[in-house]
Amino acid sequence: MSTGFYEDPAVFDILHASGTAAEVRGLERIARLFCRRHGRGSTWLEPACGTGRYLRAAARRGMNVIGFDLSPAMVRYAKEACGRRPADGRARFLVADMTRFAGRTGRVDFAFCPINTIRHLETDADMVRHLREVGRVLRPGAVYAVGLSTTAYGVEAPAEDVWEGRRGACHVKQIVEYLPPASPANRFEEVFSHLVITRGRREEHRDHAYRLRCYSMEQWSRVVRRGGLRIEAVTDDRGDPHSPGLFGYAVYILTR
Repeated sequence: MSTGFYEDPAVFDILHASGTAAEVRGLERIARLFCRRHGRGSTWLEPACGTGRYLRAAARRGMNVIGFDLSPAMVRYAKEACGRRPADGRARFLVADMTRFAGRTGRVDFAFCPINTIRHLETDADMVRHLREVGRVLRPGAVYAVGLSTTAYGVEAPAEDVWEGRRGACHVKQIVEYLPPASPANRFEEVFSHLVITRGRREEHRDHAYRLRCYSMEQWSRVVRRGGLRIEAVTDDRGDPHSPGLFGYAVYILTR
């Protein structure tokens, strides 16, 4: 299958733009609840920021923002999109790897990585390297908010999501299938995406497959400790206390 979806920033941004303002308000509340320094003038960091939609919104709300991504196309789009709209805060975007970035970003007051993005790291060793890098850039009193779905091997059933977005004459619809692993012997969830892009009367179909590293709650807690951090709290997207149960999505508030 094609893996070109992520290299099309405009389509990616249209698909995920809806709800961004509400999500950033949730991040602001998390920062207010858990960070020593927050609000206007504080510095936010997003690893694997994609098109920078969260950071662009945060900059307009007065935060200084830093985002990095491995994709030059995504970083270029983020820079251009940020430049098209006035921002109260300063914004900086760069090409960098999730396991090697601390020397380029400087210290931050709040870092975040939502919606399972962190699970693109394919080994526990890479996750440990990433968490150690984050620990190096967190100022005293700063936290790292990680949105992650934990796994219960052999319990979860296949699932499907449908996402839609529109900008001008372009409509994007994505149907995503998730195939969780049956046992801990396979630490990957297989993800299959079917994308329908409609521009006027023209309809384009794209298929994309990738996989996400899986963590049971025990495996996740262990890798966080190995990365030199600890889990301070578990919340929902707004910062309210939350338990994902045997498996499910939650936001993990990590501190040094």
